[in-house]
Amino acid sequence: MSDFSGRRRRSGPSRSRCTGVGILAVALGCSLWLGSSLAPLALAEPASMRVYDTSAERIALGKQTFAICASCHGPVGEGRVGIGPSLVSSSFLAAASDDFLTRTITKGRTGTTMIAWGGVLSEEQIASVVVYLRSLDPVPAAELDESKLHGVADDGRVTFEAICVACHGRAGGGYIESANGTGIGRQAFLSEVSDGYLRYVIANGKSGTPMRPFSADSAVAVANLTSQQIDDVIAYLRSQAW
Repeated sequence: MSDFSGRRRRSGPSRSRCTGVGILAVALGCSLWLGSSLAPLALAEPASMRVYDTSAERIALGKQTFAICASCHGPVGEGRVGIGPSLVSSSFLAAASDDFLTRTITKGRTGTTMIAWGGVLSEEQIASVVVYLRSLDPVPAAELDESKLHGVADDGRVTFEAICVACHGRAGGGYIESANGTGIGRQAFLSEVSDGYLRYVIANGKSGTPMRPFSADSAVAVANLTSQQIDDVIAYLRSQAW
């Protein structure tokens, strides 16, 4: 059953919700740090990340509407370095929920070139853009590890300054500080993404972009980080959000 925006309603207990942009976004087999004292992993249900019904009509409307996005994100969402990030990365689309994409389009991203479109586009137009983007690379939803964060911010600072600063800037400002990295240090971004989303994107990278994987077992990683080190970086980012 759908409401007027085309979102499927579900009865029963509320579903776990993943914000996921966290964009930092990305298709994982995330290396998980398991200690004997930790509770079982809390995995975001993939079904909860896809809430829009798909139809040829909606995809067509999304393609038409996306024309206003092309100047920053490219004709087919491939991105423009220094202006707008890629929206068709397989790993990003796997990690980003429909809700996360909808809120980003609606509210924009303060401090960046991404303006709020909620006052310009209808709910149906925004939903159609999300469906259109997914049609360009129909990857399944990822399972995100939403277990409690066990990061140490001071340790994360060391890793961030040694590895992440070159692309994302010392303050995580992205394009305003560096040439090719998106902004990951702003409160406007970090308040919209879950720890699970960030874990996934850091571990798996953002395919089709300079953001390479950082998981411990990746053969193409810029650096092989343990799950604890990834949690440390996330804790540091959240402690320094501006």
